[in-house]
Amino acid sequence: MRVILLFVFILLSSTCLFPQTNGSSWKEVKTRKQGSVKLYWFQNSPYGYTDEAKRLRGMEVEIMEGFKRNLQKKYQIELTYKWIQEGTFNEVLNRVQNDSQTGVFGLAGFSITEERRKLMKFSPSYMADIAVLVSTNDIPIARSKQELLKYMEGATALTAKGTVLEKELNEIRETNQVNFTIEHTGASMELIHMLAMSKKSFGYLSLPVYLLSLDKGFTKLNRQNYFTMRYEGRGIGLPMSSDWDEPLNEYFDSEDFITDSESIIASYVNMDLYRFIETFNPQNEVGLLNKEKDIQQVQLRLQQLELRDKTQKQLYLIITITLVSILLIIIVVLFRRQASSHRLLKEQKAEIEAQSDQIIAINSNLEATIQERTRELANKNKALEEYAFITAHKLRAPLANILGLVSMIDKTKLREEEKEVVSNLKDSAQKLDEIIHSVMNAIDQPIDPPPQSQK
Repeated sequence: MRVILLFVFILLSSTCLFPQTNGSSWKEVKTRKQGSVKLYWFQNSPYGYTDEAKRLRGMEVEIMEGFKRNLQKKYQIELTYKWIQEGTFNEVLNRVQNDSQTGVFGLAGFSITEERRKLMKFSPSYMADIAVLVSTNDIPIARSKQELLKYMEGATALTAKGTVLEKELNEIRETNQVNFTIEHTGASMELIHMLAMSKKSFGYLSLPVYLLSLDKGFTKLNRQNYFTMRYEGRGIGLPMSSDWDEPLNEYFDSEDFITDSESIIASYVNMDLYRFIETFNPQNEVGLLNKEKDIQQVQLRLQQLELRDKTQKQLYLIITITLVSILLIIIVVLFRRQASSHRLLKEQKAEIEAQSDQIIAINSNLEATIQERTRELANKNKALEEYAFITAHKLRAPLANILGLVSMIDKTKLREEEKEVVSNLKDSAQKLDEIIHSVMNAIDQPIDPPPQSQK
């Protein structure tokens, strides 16, 4: 018994502390002030999709985020979303129609119809729901319904499985007894891409998606003037057992939704297109043709501006290339001149080096010659010194004898004539002695060698 009570206690505690992610009812969430719901969606721009940064975006995604903020503001409720991606529209539709849980929402750009109201609930419409028939370029724009049925014969119709548009195509085929095949595709943008790559094909496109793709230049399809369909509008789906339609309807009727919806729709659809779609009557074909013409004229102006911009860019590119080419030519000319000057300097340097080597060689020869001449002069000088020394010493001894004899004779008694002769002899001997002394002094002083050549 205690074990059973403990198990029940743990189960109740875990339920209170950790809310289940299966999808809480509005009644539970309103009481607990917190809870979680499941939101099924699939890639279907602009209603719900992931962008290049892998962020979940789309009109219905942002509407549900606004709904969460509104609950927090009005009821102080912390609501948690569990986003569950499905592969196709039909899978989301089956989830909503067959899920018995109350905390479930379907985001697929549902068309609100009386037939579907028998199987599921819807939020109020947030945007008009009009579908137009488009075809590949090889199917001309028909001038009558019978002509269009003739073009459909043997063609291929593309549509998402489980949509009201698939039902419309089947009804056209059966009512008018026209033979065409139906192939299933994904969401609207995938249908556009498939039609762009196909031949003799057609299908229904949501008018907002068609005009949006036309406005952005995505599509080159032919819109046919017949079998245009208008439904109650686009809405978010809920299971028949859900009680979340109460707060969802409150949000759609609130001032917050009016503010949120305008900013949300403006983020994905041109507001001028949105207002046109909201007031469009499928019987007013002229109004739609005028709108298409306006969009095409805008596209034409944009293309002209783009062409002009492209032409200006090409002109700037040509000018830039021309200036760069001129600059390159100037650089090449300067480089060649520099190369020529460098070559001339190199030749002059080689010539100077050759002249320098020649001068060095001449200096070397001159130095050798000077050294040789210096040695010869030194030898001659030495021989001359020896000769002068020997000569001077040999002359000095006889001269000393002559001076001695003259002195002795001068002391004797001589006649006047004899004295005069002796006096002249003495003067001459003394002069000769002075000359010998000068020669000896010159021999005793060193002789400076000749200067060396400068290299």
